Amino acid sequence: MTCQSIQHFSVILVVSGVSFGVLTACNQRDKETAMMTGGSLAEPSIVLNVKSEMAEQCPKTVGIWTFLLPYEGGAEHTAVADITNAKLIASSQKFLEYEAPLRPSYAGCIGSAKSETPSVYNFQFRNGKAYFRLDLRQQTINTKITYQGIGGFRPYVRWVAEE
Repeated sequence: MTCQSIQHFSVILVVSGVSFGVLTACNQRDKETAMMTGGSLAEPSIVLNVKSEMAEQCPKTVGIWTFLLPYEGGAEHTAVADITNAKLIASSQKFLEYEAPLRPSYAGCIGSAKSETPSVYNFQFRNGKAYFRLDLRQQTINTKITYQGIGGFRPYVRWVAEE
């Protein structure tokens, strides 16, 4: 099996595992966003607080499952956003953006959420939609997006950071 085949297979397994974990979490408890304290696939590894102009119309948090595969001289990152029915609307080697419809109860939401470490993930909420972005343009190390797609109705991206 080639290195590229192994990487593709690992993404399929990761996304399938996340989808199964999300399904299990949704069946076990009726929550809109799960908080995480450990390394469970059922709950996002990064949970961001949503800053909004009208708090009652926005979700309190939004999550991202992240997976890190270090190798000599760098690391491969995979991120799966906790939004569903997304479509890719912009993509380059350093930037991508997915768009997904918000639930009707959040249709009036105007807000945002941004990760701190790493500071590359960002969500925007407006016009009845959620936007998930990965922006590597400001990074000082060698980075690039190597793959993006939809798995289990959720958007994901794989990117590398190298010395």
